[in-house]
Amino acid sequence: MELRKNEIGTYVISEKAFKDIAAIACGNVKNVYPTKKDNEFVECKISKSGEPDFTISIRVKEGCDIVKLCNRIQDEVKEAVLLMTGIEFKKINIDIQGFETKKK
Repeated sequence: MELRKNEIGTYVISEKAFKDIAAIACGNVKNVYPTKKDNEFVECKISKSGEPDFTISIRVKEGCDIVKLCNRIQDEVKEAVLLMTGIEFKKINIDIQGFETKKK
């Protein structure tokens, strides 16, 4: 859990909240297929420095540019977390589990 303080009081952002934000952000990227239902394809741990560290397990559309796709996912997640929480962080790992192919 991420503990934050301001002049009015304290608030806590749970790892689940971070996972939800990242899952929503991944949904904005075409050619990405979660490996599990709901937001369970996203892992989030809060580091000792208080930053969220993400690992996102996905399948991708066959034939797409994996490097560009991973960069887009990282940008989307980073922007969503910053916009929704005001927290900047450095680590988003993406685990490509395989490819989605066209079925005949």
